[in-house]
Amino acid sequence: MTTTKRLARLEAAQETLGFLMATRAEWIYIESKKDQPNPAKIAQWEAERQVFFDLEDGLRLDDQDGIEQVIATYGPVAKALFETR
Repeated sequence: MTTTKRLARLEAAQETLGFLMATRAEWIYIESKKDQPNPAKIAQWEAERQVFFDLEDGLRLDDQDGIEQVIATYGPVAKALFETR
């Protein structure tokens, strides 16, 4: 795989995780503005955001397996969320 292609896959993984982090942030914001926010939901989404952040922070161009795993695991989730917007 060329460096350009590897870089494109890295960016795809980063964008996928970034979208999932932004979605969780939006959900947290919406929930926190409710008259009676659900702290369990907020805590769950904050934990998920942290997992996505840690995954994104750990991505490296020379870790193609890790990049592909992120895309395979979270790409369909992000696509489904994006399509419901």
